[in-house]
Amino acid sequence: MEITKDDIEKLIELRKEDTFFNHLWNVFSGDFRPKGEIGRREIKVWKQNMWNKTFYPVFTFELNTSMHLINITSKLNPIGKLLIGIFVIGFIYAISPENPSEFDFIGNWPIIAVISVFGMIFTLFWRMIYRFERQNQLDEIFEFLDIEVEDKKPEKEWSFKRILIRLFTYPFCLFLIGLSIFLAIPNGKYVLAIGTLGFVSFYLVTDLRMIFRKKDN
Repeated sequence: MEITKDDIEKLIELRKEDTFFNHLWNVFSGDFRPKGEIGRREIKVWKQNMWNKTFYPVFTFELNTSMHLINITSKLNPIGKLLIGIFVIGFIYAISPENPSEFDFIGNWPIIAVISVFGMIFTLFWRMIYRFERQNQLDEIFEFLDIEVEDKKPEKEWSFKRILIRLFTYPFCLFLIGLSIFLAIPNGKYVLAIGTLGFVSFYLVTDLRMIFRKKDN
């Protein structure tokens, strides 16, 4: 069954252009209706929900000359990209030494190692959030458009790979919490401590939420 342009347009309840300011308004408006931009041979669709107001995907439906669907791609919306950039820049600024030229990198290798691991967890976390939300919305789109896909065995939340990841990330998160409470705060590094605690808490709560959500399904 071929999917036509008219079929895809039914996914959209409110027409909006895919611009930075429209996505910014989405974050504050609380309007969770599916929105989209309709072009001649390209349609963009995005939708927020209460749980994910900033890191939602924007789907692009590509059409051929007969106005039939030929491909679906996705990207992170511009507000999500901006927030990641702000966090990265703020984190780098918070941990940067006052005199970089005099900083002893060899003598401070434990700190550098912690920062590197933190960056890896940060990347893994946002990638996980985005892929999880993208797959959920893609499943809804396939169901709405009646697109048949090959059954893929879903990856279990407690698969060997995920267990290994959590055996590493959970203790490291506890380690970061300890550093924030007993080292960063006593030394007046309040911005770094708040940012670290906020990120770690968000990661743990979100990961546990995904586990129980999969279990309920």
